[in-house]
Amino acid sequence: MSATSLPEPDDIARAHSEKLQALIACRIGDGSISFADYMHHALYEPGLGYYMAGAQKFGEAGDFVTAPEVSPLFGQCIAQSCRSLFSELPTCILELGAGSGKLASSIVMALRDVATLEYQILEPSAELQLRQQQHLNNVLSTDQYAAVSWLTSLPESFKGVVIANEVMDALPVERVKVAEVLQQARVVCRSGQLSEHFEDAPAQLQSDWARINSGLIDPLPHGYQTEMPQLLGPWLSSLTDAIETGALLLIDYGYPRQEYYASERANGSLACYHQHRMHDDAFWWPGIQDITAHVDFTRVVEEGAASGLELLGYTSQSSFLLDNGLMDHLQVANDACVSEVEKLRLSQAVKKLTLPGEMGERFQVMALGKSVDNEPTGFGLQELSHRL
Repeated sequence: MSATSLPEPDDIARAHSEKLQALIACRIGDGSISFADYMHHALYEPGLGYYMAGAQKFGEAGDFVTAPEVSPLFGQCIAQSCRSLFSELPTCILELGAGSGKLASSIVMALRDVATLEYQILEPSAELQLRQQQHLNNVLSTDQYAAVSWLTSLPESFKGVVIANEVMDALPVERVKVAEVLQQARVVCRSGQLSEHFEDAPAQLQSDWARINSGLIDPLPHGYQTEMPQLLGPWLSSLTDAIETGALLLIDYGYPRQEYYASERANGSLACYHQHRMHDDAFWWPGIQDITAHVDFTRVVEEGAASGLELLGYTSQSSFLLDNGLMDHLQVANDACVSEVEKLRLSQAVKKLTLPGEMGERFQVMALGKSVDNEPTGFGLQELSHRL
């Protein structure tokens, strides 16, 4: 979809975006910044970035729907995978960026029999933290709510299970173009308008690209544009440093490397979301739209290994959920329904979570571990590590 067909923002949203654009323009001055720096400002600038301000983001009233909003069955399946690790790990869960709080509430309720459960939420956005607290306080019992705590930075020493649902896709990326010399997108401000142009990439980015390109089966033509997640390594390294012993469950949309850099993705995977409409103009009213990129799961494994994390499993979201008892959870939920309409909604939710054309195959699940011997449940039905 073209950004020109999007609904025009109201005056408040426009004023908000204009403040952010003015701040970014000031940072740029007469020079330029990398696209990754621009994406960081657009998403995470305190008080102004998309994830740091007050607009509704998740669910039908927001800009996009994540799996926890589709159905609590999603969280119940993740809880079952966490439970399989509790024989080896402390009963502590750390969720990174908890969004609306619905994943946290469904997991805590599914593990209500675990008396020693601790559920920590790392949420740098004060506005999102408040929304999460309000939601959890409304749906959890007093004892369950007491098991939840909020952090604004990673703990120094964590033991347990770390969950990152749709976190990696929001890590700032560099945009590059294949040419005789790899080109990197730089963001400039001309006559008050933010835009990008391409210039020769720095040596480190060129070296990284040469390593990736050498492993591709099909060479990519000049003009091919894509993304490079240069912050993925430091992000995983910081998690590894914080984890003393534990497992990391990563759920996101993406591909193994050969598919990530496929010829049909000649313009990359960068996508923007506003009021459930997707488009590719990252400079359309920054601060009021989400900006994301698909995940190269092969790179996740490489960066994880470099940081000291071991691959425990890799599969599709559909297989992960089914292997964690999705149909059993569905039956329990069906039995509790008081109308056929409720049962129909449950059936539609399961289809959205599992069908290939919906979330089932587009989303992938990967488990990484540090000093963990057991593989979590979820990867026994269809193990796809050979595709990485």
